[in-house]
Amino acid sequence: MQRWKYILIALGLICLFAVGFGTRYAILKANQDAYAGDLPFTLESAIQFRNVQRIYEGEGLARRDPMIQYPEGIEVFRTDTVLAEYVYAWLARLLPGDIPLPDRVRWIMLAWFSLSIPLMAFWVTGWTRSRSAGAVAGLFYAVALSSVIRSSGIEVSRENFAIPFLLAHLALDAWARRGDGAIHAQRNLALGAGVCLAIALATWDMIQFYVILWAAVFLVTAIRGNLDNDSAARFRWLASAGALIAVGLLSPYHRAHGLLLSPAVLLVYGTTIMLFIQRIRPCRTFARWGIALAPLIIYTLVPDAYGASYGHFGELLAAKIRHLNVKPDDPSLLTFNQRIMWVPALDSATWPLTRMLFPAMLFLVLVGMASALLPGLFRRRHNDRADSKDASLFHYTFFFCSSLIAYVLFVRFHIYVAIFAAAWIGWWWAWALGRGWMPCLVWPLVLIGLTWEAAHVLIDPGRWGRPNVYYRETQELVEWLRDNVAPEPVLANFGISASIVAYGGCPIVLHPKFEKQEIRERVRSYGETLFTGDEEAFRDWADEHGAVFYVYALGEFATRSPELQMRYFVNALHPPEEAPARMFEDAPHEATYFEYLWGNRKYRVFRVISREDEQQADRLTIRAERALARGDLATAEEYAWAALALLPAQYRAREVIRHVTSLRDQGFEYAPPEPLEGEAPAEP
Repeated sequence: MQRWKYILIALGLICLFAVGFGTRYAILKANQDAYAGDLPFTLESAIQFRNVQRIYEGEGLARRDPMIQYPEGIEVFRTDTVLAEYVYAWLARLLPGDIPLPDRVRWIMLAWFSLSIPLMAFWVTGWTRSRSAGAVAGLFYAVALSSVIRSSGIEVSRENFAIPFLLAHLALDAWARRGDGAIHAQRNLALGAGVCLAIALATWDMIQFYVILWAAVFLVTAIRGNLDNDSAARFRWLASAGALIAVGLLSPYHRAHGLLLSPAVLLVYGTTIMLFIQRIRPCRTFARWGIALAPLIIYTLVPDAYGASYGHFGELLAAKIRHLNVKPDDPSLLTFNQRIMWVPALDSATWPLTRMLFPAMLFLVLVGMASALLPGLFRRRHNDRADSKDASLFHYTFFFCSSLIAYVLFVRFHIYVAIFAAAWIGWWWAWALGRGWMPCLVWPLVLIGLTWEAAHVLIDPGRWGRPNVYYRETQELVEWLRDNVAPEPVLANFGISASIVAYGGCPIVLHPKFEKQEIRERVRSYGETLFTGDEEAFRDWADEHGAVFYVYALGEFATRSPELQMRYFVNALHPPEEAPARMFEDAPHEATYFEYLWGNRKYRVFRVISREDEQQADRLTIRAERALARGDLATAEEYAWAALALLPAQYRAREVIRHVTSLRDQGFEYAPPEPLEGEAPAEP
């Protein structure tokens, strides 16, 4: 019987995995079919795929990549969290060779993320001691749009690699909290939870949000004295705290971004010091608060690398609070960092968006809290099995509420809302057990909500792809660049730059990542010169950064959603008439310092006429004029055409061509005079 029980549990976990994988594959397949199977990666996803491809092909990743942020390049391991790429490349080698690498990577990503679904069930089962509750939580996380929308495999994403480790941390921690089995088994679970949390943080930066919540919960627990006589809880704390500090010491990315002086880790320091002092000499509650918060308070007085790397998020948060979470129409009310960060991924939540992402889950959680928690405020049932987990329930409810508040401010935090909402619904399912007629109300409501979430995703799954992405036009652009431009450096906005380097084989001047001040500053100066300078100033900017070609994306003057356009970001909603952007948009053939080469419905490619090209064209024009003056029509024409090849707008060279053509039309053709004795013949 025991053997069959474990077989059934394994089959159930496999079914959960299959449901999650199939739901996400339905979205991927629908989007691939819509674009004839050719679905390139975009933005940072394209760069991550490029790294996977380089590792897969045996090239590896150099410490400095000169192709990105040209000409100086970027330090790869200090600019990005690099780990998932090696795993994806290794797993890709195990799949059949006739499958294209992008498809292999997508299948691997789908399978990898789908591991988080049985891990969700494992976590909730350990928390509630109910397998059916774990299954319900896993099913919600498998089919809910808030979980599915960013994990369908359309894009490579570091978060989709990290989330299974986060769920594994939560699951191992929940089972360690149960106190079942021998002490060494509980400690092994705690060590595993710490390692999984460290790997999640090492591979995705936004795990820091969870770490802050986790550290805050342990801090309050320790101050209340709940860890004083609980050696198992202290061990769990020290295992995860040590793993986090190891990440800060060993990861080049986190060393460069000052993780060891981040608010989360400062809370870890304070709590650990307070626990140590408390073991030696017990302190009063006020003293505990002072000791635990002292590192965080001291940090606020000392600026460091962490503030330089993440200060722009604090700027954006301050702006959202000041403007009541509504983006102002007037860009002058915001700083550049606030304007360029206040975009869809970090936009403010709206009711239509919330109804789309959470058609049933939030409603179920709110009803569950009203039915299960509110009565407990007035009457606690100490003999109830579900209520005996008050500590864990408080922790996870705090995680959910904090995630919901973060989601209201920054939409991207819906990822955490989905995780803790699914778990909370599982707890509510378990709470109804043994409460008389309560399952007759709770369980049908949960099953209706689950059906609603699944239908919301699977009816027309193609609509959950990437919005406003010009796949066909992007493919045409990168193919043309690969055939006609590569490996020359290209200047383009950060929305298309990643595709250019990944598929076009061209170095790019702008990098689509904003965690470094120098990257943000380069984007700011680019946008300001494009919308507030003149053509010559923009040419000089491109020339200074080594760009040989420029790709302009049409639509910068669209009347719809101006707050998402570069002219809003640089506080130039109404650029002057001489702004280069107006010329690129409306009169590309009239440019003086940019030669129009190619274009499609979305993109236009120009050759940047450098200052050196301009000066050389002037010198050739002077030679052409001298040759024309002495009657050497062939040499004059050769010099003039050479000048126009460098600077098509060189009007004096055009005049030479016009004069040569006119003289020939009149039959005036003769050989150049013989050079004087000692004079070298003219050379083009």
